[in-house]
Amino acid sequence: MRPISKEATLDEPTEQEPDPGLRALLGGTEIPTAYKIGYVLNFYREPSFRAIEMEFGLTRPEIVILLALHVREGITASEFCEFSGHLKAGVSRAVIALEKKALVRRKTDPVDNRRQLLFLTDAGREIYQRYIPMLRARETAMLECLSKPERRQLDRLLDKLGAHVPNWAKASEL
Repeated sequence: MRPISKEATLDEPTEQEPDPGLRALLGGTEIPTAYKIGYVLNFYREPSFRAIEMEFGLTRPEIVILLALHVREGITASEFCEFSGHLKAGVSRAVIALEKKALVRRKTDPVDNRRQLLFLTDAGREIYQRYIPMLRARETAMLECLSKPERRQLDRLLDKLGAHVPNWAKASEL
């Protein structure tokens, strides 16, 4: 959605002052915090993921799974669903596709033969290394309006919100 613009005046918003129309829209919903988080996330994620889809032929669930496996290999698809909130059917399809593309491999858990652990292949690591610079650059652009102390504060607040997720959101509710 385009921001609501106001008539041009001498008091044009600066980079630090949001457009009053946009501020009214973002704060005017009955869920202002969630709406603001979603607004920012959509402008980060959508163009980024669209570009990765077009350049590398990866779907959004595939991109997110590769991101997660880069941080923590050896998880199951169910564990990914639990901590990401993604639906099992979509994750299952994405894992199958990633396996067909030779970007991930499954290994039977030696402790529990029913569990399939997911690992990046060399090709999976290579494609990740090719698209992550674009995501980092977009994140840098997104955060450039914040000072270093504001970035640290935002990071602490997001960590706190992330740690609180298990208290209010269950994947089974999706």
